[in-house]
Amino acid sequence: MKWTDNFKAYMGRHELRTHLKDRKRTPVVCNIEHARHIGIIYNATEGVSFEIIRNLVKDLSGPSRKITVLGYVDSKKLIDNYLYRKGFDFFSKNDLNWYSRPVSPLVDQFIKEPFDLLINLSLENHYPIQYITALSPATFKAGKYSPDDIYLDLMIDIEKEKQAMKDLQQEIGKESNRKRSKDEIEADIQKKTESEIQLNFLISQLMHYLSILK
Repeated sequence: MKWTDNFKAYMGRHELRTHLKDRKRTPVVCNIEHARHIGIIYNATEGVSFEIIRNLVKDLSGPSRKITVLGYVDSKKLIDNYLYRKGFDFFSKNDLNWYSRPVSPLVDQFIKEPFDLLINLSLENHYPIQYITALSPATFKAGKYSPDDIYLDLMIDIEKEKQAMKDLQQEIGKESNRKRSKDEIEADIQKKTESEIQLNFLISQLMHYLSILK
């Protein structure tokens, strides 16, 4: 990494810490069933992610629930199709300052929303998404586990969950007397490294845990 990138990363962390000093937030556990206002933020760079998020929004939608979605496109060009997605807002690298802080009115509005539940569905640690997640006053925040993320209240460790699934799969195989080779099992786990499968997996696990919270 170039020294300029290190300096930009330092400036980003410094500004985020500065903003957070003036913000007081006490997390309150929120079950998915009781969440009336849900915010979803995700990496919209890959087109397949939009389809997955759109299906999630359909599943979560209801007459007494508001869902606000913000996607980050890690590029300086927004795909034209993104501009006509009703109910979805997007921002790109063109909406970032020199050290990657979002400077978009859409982002400012999203940060101000008092969500009952904020779901971060980014699989990577993009600073703009981390910045928004950290400054959101959402009552409860959930997303993918990262050792560097201290802004989420509920985190799903995909690797641990995959191992748990692998163990369960092996146990089921024993119970049903259906033998599978080690290579076959490893191949199934490897498939989950694809971003769209990981995203679907993250969503399913988040929905599971958010549904059983008390």
